[in-house]
Amino acid sequence: MSRHLIGVGVLLCVWTLVIPLAGPVTAASDEIRIGMNVALTGAFVSEADLYMKAVRLAEKQLNQAGGINRKKLRLIVQDNQSTNPGALTALNKSLEQDQVLALIGPVKSTQILAMAEAVAAAGVPTMIGGTNPSLTTLGNPWFFRCRVNDLIVAAAMVKYIKEDMKLTKIGLLHSAEAFGTGGADAVTQFAKEQGLTIVAREKYTLGDKDFTAQLLKIKNAGAEVLIPYVLGHDDHAIVNRQYRQLGSPYKYISTPAIAMKDVLNLSREAAEGLLGVVEALPGQSEANSKYLDEYKKEYPGFEPDMLGAWVYDALKVLAAAIQKGGEDRAKIREALLATRGYPGVLGTFSFSKTGEGLHGAYVVVIEHRHPKLLKSVLVDQ
Repeated sequence: MSRHLIGVGVLLCVWTLVIPLAGPVTAASDEIRIGMNVALTGAFVSEADLYMKAVRLAEKQLNQAGGINRKKLRLIVQDNQSTNPGALTALNKSLEQDQVLALIGPVKSTQILAMAEAVAAAGVPTMIGGTNPSLTTLGNPWFFRCRVNDLIVAAAMVKYIKEDMKLTKIGLLHSAEAFGTGGADAVTQFAKEQGLTIVAREKYTLGDKDFTAQLLKIKNAGAEVLIPYVLGHDDHAIVNRQYRQLGSPYKYISTPAIAMKDVLNLSREAAEGLLGVVEALPGQSEANSKYLDEYKKEYPGFEPDMLGAWVYDALKVLAAAIQKGGEDRAKIREALLATRGYPGVLGTFSFSKTGEGLHGAYVVVIEHRHPKLLKSVLVDQ
């Protein structure tokens, strides 16, 4: 399947594909420092607990197994305050103050884009969770994505709409930033390739709480199915509830956020029966089942969230690369690119030359606030 550059609203500079001479990093001789850039405060703070529980479990397991090259792994977390400037400030603290060897970056694509130039200049391997396709196509060789990107999600949704739902008219509702715009662009691209029609494309500004006007415009345009590319748990839940309040005027298939615990809890009964494309399902593999068991033992009473597991995978994959490449950033990058068939929680990691780690997705239906598998979809990139 052909790859296209997806617009991100604000065009950032495109880096020349030159690998900086990133050698060993000076740090404490008895430990290996990994930085983490996460929203501990601000609008996205509700997600932080999911990520921190997962990544701290990975850190504990790695150290119990002897660390990395017989050195203790130390994860040093910086708060990005849920903003783009905050993400850049947190990155600078990780590099200059904490002297980290590598990074686990944010999950928000706009924050990753804000960090991109500094990451490229420093030549620091950075595991990312943002799904906007452009993050790995702008020429920055230091980003390694540990989630399924929006091209795969969009292709899977369009394929399912055409082949299984037998529908042809799509309505889009998306947030007006990198995630929403990039996702909507990807759906538009694949719909055109498959002979389907985008009959309405409505956007909204982050912070809006009433989507009724956009949902009605999509209905009046003759949409047979809605695809929401919505940023934020609260926004997604509001869309779900208002869609139901309008009488579910068309079918519905969503992004992986539909299966996030916070979205399901906020949506309540409005989520029942909705379709979505997700990155992973509980118990889908031996590695996934093992993670679920160990998570529940570590955090009794807490149910793991599949999307939160990307940071667990990120730290484990990164540790394996450091084990091979040593404390040299360029060699760590080479080891990541050479990763093939790593059994992660979210799937099997085999990095492409642009840093894409995962290559498949699952279509699910929400039943009793849990995703139930309908179909697995592989997408050739």
